[in-house]
Amino acid sequence: MKILSVDAWAEPEGGWTWNNWFDIGSISKEEFETLKTDKEFRLWFKRNGYTTTANKRKVSIDDDQYNVCLCDAKDGRPLYAIEYGPEY
Repeated sequence: MKILSVDAWAEPEGGWTWNNWFDIGSISKEEFETLKTDKEFRLWFKRNGYTTTANKRKVSIDDDQYNVCLCDAKDGRPLYAIEYGPEY
């Protein structure tokens, strides 16, 4: 499954629209299926270098039933995503 770097813009009425995305890595279906909770996803992104303690960014997880998105917790902006939709 693809790991995507997401470029998104804020909508005037709220929320975010993906402007563009870039394939920057992958995760196997088997490894993806071991991740069950938001905390496990956040830790996976951290262990794999997508977030660090140095940037001090608080993050959240959003699952839109096609992508599991790592988002900035402050404003909800999507940062990275695991595209799982084509697999299921």
